[in-house]
Amino acid sequence: MRPLRALCATSLTTILLVTVAASPAAVAKKQDLSAATPNLSFPLIMTDTVQKFYQQIYVDDLDGVVEPSDWELGYDSDGDGVVDTTDATLGVLVPIAVTEDIGDVYGGSYTDGDPVCSYTVDPVTGEAVDINTENADGTVTLGVPDGVINDADLTCVALTELAPWYPQPRDTTTTDPNLIWNTLYVSNYRNSWQADWTNLALATDPAPVSIAFIDWGNPLENISPTVGQRFPVEVTLHAKVADWADGALTDTSMTGYRMGCLEYGSSQTELFGTSQMDTGSFTYESAFATVLTTKFRAEVQPPTGPSYSIALEPGIGPSGKMNFASAGGGWIPTMPGLHRITFYVEDPLITFEGALVNNDEHYVMTTGALAQTLSTNKEGLSWVQGDVTWIDVDVVAPSGGGKGRR
Repeated sequence: MRPLRALCATSLTTILLVTVAASPAAVAKKQDLSAATPNLSFPLIMTDTVQKFYQQIYVDDLDGVVEPSDWELGYDSDGDGVVDTTDATLGVLVPIAVTEDIGDVYGGSYTDGDPVCSYTVDPVTGEAVDINTENADGTVTLGVPDGVINDADLTCVALTELAPWYPQPRDTTTTDPNLIWNTLYVSNYRNSWQADWTNLALATDPAPVSIAFIDWGNPLENISPTVGQRFPVEVTLHAKVADWADGALTDTSMTGYRMGCLEYGSSQTELFGTSQMDTGSFTYESAFATVLTTKFRAEVQPPTGPSYSIALEPGIGPSGKMNFASAGGGWIPTMPGLHRITFYVEDPLITFEGALVNNDEHYVMTTGALAQTLSTNKEGLSWVQGDVTWIDVDVVAPSGGGKGRR
């Protein structure tokens, strides 16, 4: 079975919509190049409205400065598909139209790129298959099952073998949030696509979404914070939307795009792109989707002293997956030692009942199978209780030079 995604670590930088556009009445200002919003590559369920997916209207607050807060959700009151009011009682939301436009080929070097890896999957059961043995010295004996599914059972293919790749856009020449996925306004890698997404806030009497697993990102990748340095906190909620039956996913699956990490994985300049990966299609059907809400809060309990809030917000990373990510670049710890980061969901449309903490790379997205659980030492660092999840991270001193306790 061909792989679907690269084993890149969770992004250390989540790119948020921070640019705005001047209204015709606003004083003309020179538009600077700014970071483009990545395309959505992984399916998404929102339980309340995330503004960036809908057309917006500029509302001048007369302070002389064009800011993100000057843009408000727009509503179409007369059914012509054009937003003309900010009053939700007078109309309906209009999604930003996204036209698939994939043609700008990656021209960089693959030396820093990760391979694309996948599990071998039983076509009948949809489960990952044990195919190799991981030896005590870290070597792998191919073709000899050892009774345990782990990283030794992954099959990896070089990015060059799966070329051509089409990267996420990097720069935009517009500051209009309604044009964030329009390739006419992208100055670097003019590629556009969008995975399936849905907004349960607009549904009639929706059922709560059950979270299957929670990915805490950096702490699960053995990345430790350092005193005085920004540490991006990322939480990703995954819901299972389809089951594997009779050799295929049920029709409740959602469409995603095949992605790989092309450059500088786990850095502020990492670059992801899409590829057909010898399948004849950029897309695949996913058994999972991420879940977003604006009804949440997060806090940190340091080794000594009271707990304090940290700012997270819904964001989209270079891989095209949406999660809850640090606002303002990240949390800055002030002391070394074990800190507990807690994430509370306060949305009646989301339930953590039955949820696990796990790395998304331990799942087969195309069948919904769990291939691996967390290692014993990582399992002891994270918990789920009620609609709350937390993880313990060991902050190191600046002169420590090493990773935290694991």
